[in-house]
Amino acid sequence: MANFVNVVLFKVKPGYLDEIKPVMLANAAASVTEETCYQFDVVQRQDDDHAFIFYEVYKDKASLDAHRETDHFKAFFAKVTDLGDNTEREPIFCDQISE
Repeated sequence: MANFVNVVLFKVKPGYLDEIKPVMLANAAASVTEETCYQFDVVQRQDDDHAFIFYEVYKDKASLDAHRETDHFKAFFAKVTDLGDNTEREPIFCDQISE
């Protein structure tokens, strides 16, 4: 079975980067300690330092669902919720077809 990949396009408005970035990076670092989270990269666009891409690789969709129940994800999502319209998220669900 192919791995499940979640690609998230994430953007934060100017003035809020210092609030979200530490929580965002902490979530990514803690995520790879989950048994069925194989990769969680956060990349920042070169032409827009307020735009990011999260590249997350899980065993399957159930693993992503379990990730969303962790304390580190809940802390990140609480900050996103707190910032409201000052962030934008677009998740894209994919199947990994390369090895």
